[in-house]
Amino acid sequence: MDSRQSLLLTVRALTSVLDAADPFTRGRSLRISRYAVRIARELGVPEQEWADIELGALLHDLGRNAILHDVVQSPRPLDAGERAVVQTHPTIGYAMLKDIPGLEAASEIVWTHHERPDGAGYPRGIPADQIHVGARIVMVCAAYDAMTEDRPYRRGLSSRAACEELRRCTGEQFFPEVVNAFVQLHDSGRLWEAFSREELEIWVSRGDLAAA
Repeated sequence: MDSRQSLLLTVRALTSVLDAADPFTRGRSLRISRYAVRIARELGVPEQEWADIELGALLHDLGRNAILHDVVQSPRPLDAGERAVVQTHPTIGYAMLKDIPGLEAASEIVWTHHERPDGAGYPRGIPADQIHVGARIVMVCAAYDAMTEDRPYRRGLSSRAACEELRRCTGEQFFPEVVNAFVQLHDSGRLWEAFSREELEIWVSRGDLAAA
């Protein structure tokens, strides 16, 4: 096993432990990483970049673990002050990862996965051409996963409704080519090709499982 594969296995294990601490995020990092690599393949991203995208997807919310538990796991919608605190998590995650050998590109994905093509994202509001391709992919995958999850204060959307919401926000919040690839893979059932049957039954919604 080479050092890159060892790093991936370590990060997968660590993020699964972090996700397990919250019943609403269990399996989330793995799902998003699987979606992200599948979309990268569909978009023709060079294979040598897939590992960085997987690592960035697995670690994209790492900074949330440095934020007060009561804010991150609030049973109600956040107020403006709490949202501002949560919006620091990409910068926190980037600072935690940027100097670790092998995670340089992943740290850039972590830092930019809430930026937007219209420049209205956070934490820096950078222009579209400065947003890492992995972050463009992760932002769509993370949004879909969040929209389809139940929360204490709301029911999750159906997979079809979540895809429609992605399309509605295309060009402003999400990059069109990524949304198009995601929806096409979703509708064909090919989005779940990298999941085992056990993972599908545990972590993927029933509506999606039927499509798969």
